[in-house]
Amino acid sequence: MTTIHIGDQIINEVSQIFGSLGDVSRLKILRTLLEADEPLCQGSLVEKTGLSQANASKHLALLVRVGLVAREQQGNLVFFKPVRPIVDNVCDLVCGHATARIQDAYRSLA
Repeated sequence: MTTIHIGDQIINEVSQIFGSLGDVSRLKILRTLLEADEPLCQGSLVEKTGLSQANASKHLALLVRVGLVAREQQGNLVFFKPVRPIVDNVCDLVCGHATARIQDAYRSLA
């Protein structure tokens, strides 16, 4: 097995990505973007997530900064989309793990 050295800079970058996933509002934004057939403007995200305009703006800025969401200017509007495949892969992996834990917990109650 090959050992890969992961330096402090990479650990800091990974920490920022995982930290960005530790907020319910940001997870709602990512879920909404993943479910959308096309990039969404901030107003659509506000409507679909129930977040305030200011709150959505703050969370979108962080998600863009850590590289999980891409921002595209089209005229006067800004559209957002998930960065693929990283967002799909992380969400599938973590949600699959969470689902299995919940199923195990229910089985243990029976």
